[in-house]
Parts: sequence; structure tokens; C-alpha cells
Amino acid sequence: MPSFKGSSKISIQPLDHINYDFKFTICSSSTANDGFLPAGRTISSVNVTGYNESGTDVTSSLIDGTAVLVVDVVTVPLKWPGTAGRYKLTFEIELDDGQIKEADFDRIFAENL
Repeated sequence: MPSFKGSSKISIQPLDHINYDFKFTICSSSTANDGFLPAGRTISSVNVTGYNESGTDVTSSLIDGTAVLVVDVVTVPLKWPGTAGRYKLTFEIELDDGQIKEADFDRIFAENL
């Protein structure tokens, strides 16, 4: 499974611009179930999309630029989306063998504290 820092949430406030790392663990062997990605595979590309609670694509409002992939870690630059509420990121991950994996992170809270 991806390592998204347990059950913690991301809190974004007005004027915030933060980079957040999402690690996608790799299984230790072909028979192990201890990772999100199959053993021996690498990530060739990733597409990250942001959504609000009603399911509307708000990528340009929530993500401040391009996500950066380094081996198995995706760094997503997040910003204040303009409206308080709960948001979700969806990761579409393409592996080196052409497989597509998807992962969701729905614990982003825009809070004007």
C-alpha cells in the first residue's frame, strides 16, 4: 500500500504553498504483500488530479504546478484552493511494464483558521 503517513491529514490555510511527499512502497518479493507496487516494477510516470467534496476536478486550484516523481516518491505542490472544505488527490501511476495503478488520498482540509 502507499505510505501516506498513516491516517494524518493535510491542513492547508490561505497563502499556503506546501510540497507534500507521497511514497509508493514496492513489494519485497513476487509473493509478498508488503507494498503497493509489484516487486521488480518501477514507476514510469504519474498523473495527479485534485477533486473537491462534490467530485469536481479542481486540480488547477489545489495543485500549484507539476508533481515531481523521484523513484517511488511523488512530491505534490499544494496550495490554498480558494474555498474551505475537504479535498482529494487521485494518483494514476503508470509502471515500467505498462500497468496502471490508482491510489486516492482524501484527507486534505482547506481551513481558514
